[in-house]
Amino acid sequence: MSHGNLQVTVVEGRNLKDKDTFGQNDAYIELYMDKDYKQRTSTIKDTNSPAWNETFNFNLLKGQDNLHIHVYDEDVVGKDSIGSAKVSLKKIQQAGGHLDEWVKLPAHLGLGSHGEIHLVLRLS
Repeated sequence: MSHGNLQVTVVEGRNLKDKDTFGQNDAYIELYMDKDYKQRTSTIKDTNSPAWNETFNFNLLKGQDNLHIHVYDEDVVGKDSIGSAKVSLKKIQQAGGHLDEWVKLPAHLGLGSHGEIHLVLRLS
């Protein structure tokens, strides 16, 4: 049973941690409420400040409290994790159902940062 809809616009990233030895990241993002239903952006090549401007919709189910964001560097073989974060749906509700925010990708143990992702979130 659906408990509403979450619209997520992945606007851009900035200062993404470099995972490639040569050149810059080929970054993409996986978004999900439930690990079985991941959505992903396109891959933006050779930049640590990619612009996606892609919108995704999620049907919310009871018990889904967080949007999970995983940023990866696409490689010829596999992928490297740049960073991850989560956004609480409560935070979006407290903001009146609309949130325009830069989400930090914390480094190991929260020390430092692996960059930021600009998201626009809308609950309905």
